Amino acid sequence: MRSVLSSTALVTLICGMACSVATRPARAARRDAPSQTGAAFLDVASFPRAKILIDEVDTGKVTPEAHLPVTVGRHKLTLVTLDGARRRTLGFTVEAGQTRKFTVHLAQ
Repeated sequence: MRSVLSSTALVTLICGMACSVATRPARAARRDAPSQTGAAFLDVASFPRAKILIDEVDTGKVTPEAHLPVTVGRHKLTLVTLDGARRRTLGFTVEAGQTRKFTVHLAQ
C-alpha cells in the first residue's frame, strides 16, 4: 500500500511539474501581448465645447467629458464644435485599464 501511495504521489508531482512548465510560456505570452479585452477610458476637454465622436460614431456626449468608456485598441477621436464650424480628428491607442486625456483647442 505504501508503494502505491508513493508512486501515485510521484506521478502527481511529475504531472504537476510538467503541466506548470507547459503553461508558463503561454502565461508569459499573454502578459507581453496587448490585451484586447477590458475597458479603457477617455477624459476629453476642448475649447470651445464640442460633440465627441469615436471612430466616426457620435457618442451623444459633449466636452468636457470624464471617464468616457471605449474598447481597447486603436481609435479615432473627432471633436466637432457645437455650431459645426470646426472639427479636429486625432488617432490614439488605448490599453485595458488605461485612461487617455485629451485637451483640444478648436478656436481659430
